[in-house]
Amino acid sequence: MTLVHYLYILARRWLNCFWIRLNLYMAQPDKLVPSTCGSRHKVVLVGDSMAFGVGDWILAGQVAGVAAPIQQAAALDDSVRQRWTMVNRGVAGSCCEDWKPPSADSDGGDCFKRVFGDGGVGRDAEVVVVMLGLSNVLRDEAGLPLHAMKRNFQSASALYPEDELSAVAKGVRALAEHLRRQGKKVAIVDLPTTGAVVSTFGQGKVKRINRQLKQICKYDLNEAGKVVDGNTNPALYIPLGSNYKVMKPEHRAFDSLHLNHKGYKVLGVEIYNAIKPMLINCEWKTWKAKLKGDLPKHEQVMKAPVEEFLGSDENNNGAAGNLTQRQNNKA
Repeated sequence: MTLVHYLYILARRWLNCFWIRLNLYMAQPDKLVPSTCGSRHKVVLVGDSMAFGVGDWILAGQVAGVAAPIQQAAALDDSVRQRWTMVNRGVAGSCCEDWKPPSADSDGGDCFKRVFGDGGVGRDAEVVVVMLGLSNVLRDEAGLPLHAMKRNFQSASALYPEDELSAVAKGVRALAEHLRRQGKKVAIVDLPTTGAVVSTFGQGKVKRINRQLKQICKYDLNEAGKVVDGNTNPALYIPLGSNYKVMKPEHRAFDSLHLNHKGYKVLGVEIYNAIKPMLINCEWKTWKAKLKGDLPKHEQVMKAPVEEFLGSDENNNGAAGNLTQRQNNKA
């Protein structure tokens, strides 16, 4: 890569990030994003430049990345009956440390506090899509131990012990565990395995990190999480690096690493197909709460059975007696 080419990519990436950030501020500021309430639900996408949508070319007022394709797919799907808002809160250049959840010795990363802290737009989100780890790879901070390279990442039985897990896998696991304890459903998208910078870092290393992300979703994040009704709440693993419908040369952006508009659109549909059962499950919980009577008082009256108002002639003197008794109690 020549110096001129490098400076061109650097300048274009800066302008692209500025344009995406400006339109995101206009289209989805925190104060205008509707809260989760009743039939209104929310999906928040968090992570690094892939979640942010670097490489996407958008018009004024549009949201970059996979948020818009997911929103459109949900609106066109008849099986999703309630209203969903897809919020893009990716931060270009952010690493796992920036999304670190609060713990006993730390109050959490800046990105986590801004999105999931008090007043954050993701605090009441029901589904969270995590696209994190690419910036760690680009900065050579993935933290993959050397002895982990000896394992065959293509073997389904090759499980990595704790001391061989990368910093990316540990950081994503910590974030997912914290969100699942809050009752949120979590989907984890792995890393792209093609592209100029990824190939320089080593495709084998990236594939091993992806194998570790799949492993923590299958084992570490599959048992401990519980939702309010007592059902298990496993984290969902969404492959990107091995998805050849997305990883096509024509879906690459100007930097040969991120995706272009068409690539993000294809990836958005893939993510939507994966998280669709999560959306339907959240909607069913809303209907289930209504069936149980967990409604405002005026809606409880509308949903109450007829016998509650009519009563029996012997005990309440029929409908008139029951109505009079209700009026006296209210007075």
